[in-house]
Amino acid sequence: MLVTLEDKIRRYGRSIGIDLIGFTTAAPFLRIGEVQQQRLEMNCLSGFEEQDIEKRVNPLLTMENTKSIIAIGIGYYHKDERSVEEAHGEIARTAWGRDYHYVLMDKLLRLMEYIKKNTGEFEYKAFVDTGPLSDREVAYRAGLGWFGKNNMFITEDYGSWVFLGYALTNLSLMPDQPIIESCLQCNLCIEACPGRALKDGYNMNARKCMSYVTQTKEEIDEETRGKMKNFIYGCDVCQNVCPHNKHIVHKTEGDFIPEGNTHRPSIRKLIQMSNKEFKVLYKNTAAGWRGKNYLRRNAIIAAGNTKNPGLLLYLAEVLKDESVMIRKYAVWAIHKIGGEGKDILRKHLLLEKDQEIITEITKCLEGD
Repeated sequence: MLVTLEDKIRRYGRSIGIDLIGFTTAAPFLRIGEVQQQRLEMNCLSGFEEQDIEKRVNPLLTMENTKSIIAIGIGYYHKDERSVEEAHGEIARTAWGRDYHYVLMDKLLRLMEYIKKNTGEFEYKAFVDTGPLSDREVAYRAGLGWFGKNNMFITEDYGSWVFLGYALTNLSLMPDQPIIESCLQCNLCIEACPGRALKDGYNMNARKCMSYVTQTKEEIDEETRGKMKNFIYGCDVCQNVCPHNKHIVHKTEGDFIPEGNTHRPSIRKLIQMSNKEFKVLYKNTAAGWRGKNYLRRNAIIAAGNTKNPGLLLYLAEVLKDESVMIRKYAVWAIHKIGGEGKDILRKHLLLEKDQEIITEITKCLEGD
């Protein structure tokens, strides 16, 4: 029986922990171009995606001699039922364990080296969530799965809990065929979305997605802060309710198992987190890319949403923070909790030097 290069690539990929491998051509990805143009006109893009639509569509603009694209996927769902006693935040599964960008890129580069040894003249460009093409569009055309109404990429064995990457290559590989769209049309994801980011017809306003909100550097308005609940990084709500994620392969070991309770961190400890603690706990995870203060900001918002008076003491300490951003959200959280928080704000008003914070405190006190 003839063993093809595609067979060898898949076999080696599985041996190094790549769960899914598929192949597609270098033909333009026209659908994503139309979708992105539509969302651009409606101001519904997150800003994290490639802004040049032509590069988003045409692989040859990134590597002009591209003939085939190799798509990979790695399942990452780990069922964790460890209890957490005190008020805690939620970090999405994409940020549990090691940063998936590095894990997938390491495996993708190992796969590329294997191919090079077996083919001789071999050129490639590899990407994990940072390339101009859409990882999901590449994976779809390479036959790895299909799209759900939540715009997540869904696979048969791993549901939507799958990390994706791809490599542009100068090889002529036999392309796989896309899987027929298999979304169950139940609308559970649309109904459950806390930011109301999802619309029927596979439409989405990325700027309302809580995953985007937890990562943005922009000012978060008060209505949206309330919708964030206790989200510290990312949001898994639409995936948690998806029927396709009920009977899937669970990972019991590997790179994406969280250390301790880093995936459900104490809000109190997160608010007080030092630079040293951040480097140890989150620097090497996907949640750490924005830096310490954005995780602290989200923890402060979560504190306000809990309305837990026990957190006032720690929020009062935050009012001394050198970051104006941190102090501003702390004022909101203290006011949200209320009770003794009013006295905390009155006392701090006499000490605060920044006019923006003074205005914020005054607005809170006068609004009572």
